[in-house]
Amino acid sequence: MSAQTDPAEQPPTPTRPSAARNRNRNRRGEGSLLRDELVTAASSLLEDLDGQEALSLRAVARAAGVAPQSVYLHFADKRELLTAVYTLRFGELRNALLTALAPVSETDGAVRLSALCHAFVDYGITHPGHYRVLFGTAGTPGWEPTSGQLPGLPTMTLLVDTATAAGVPDPEATAQCLWAGMHGLITLRQDRPSFPWLPLDRLVETLVRAHLPTGG
Repeated sequence: MSAQTDPAEQPPTPTRPSAARNRNRNRRGEGSLLRDELVTAASSLLEDLDGQEALSLRAVARAAGVAPQSVYLHFADKRELLTAVYTLRFGELRNALLTALAPVSETDGAVRLSALCHAFVDYGITHPGHYRVLFGTAGTPGWEPTSGQLPGLPTMTLLVDTATAAGVPDPEATAQCLWAGMHGLITLRQDRPSFPWLPLDRLVETLVRAHLPTGG
């Protein structure tokens, strides 16, 4: 999806002064701050929208309290803004996983894989809005990202590398199955809270053990 296919997303041509434009002029010298605010505003809006296609740059500008043309000072189009949002949120998730791995010995592959999976599920449960932005909007049909617009790949690579260190025979397939299983635990517990779920830690540990080599 690009700006050219959506006339509503074309940079507006200002015709008269407005309060929003005045505020924008007052933000000179705060370019990086405004960029961060736009990314945060877009991320917050995505938490409640039905997919990234429902996000408009005008809505992002309104949520950030600036004129629509201000968005185009930092992002060429919606795709570029979305990439910035996903980079931010995937970076947060990856940092949470690395923090969980930090105290675990690199020689204990099974424990590291367990720690990573517990941290992944904990992030999804603790930050449902951010998690939805990552896995409820990113990569939906029409996104068709370039290789530079796949900010989630380092997170998947981390999972593959951790599975490799745990000695599983097919680490890439194991990583994808674990991802699918963890996503199921996160989303189903949120969507079906009345179900008599077993303790989450027990379910995650069972999921991990099912993918470890015998005796792992």
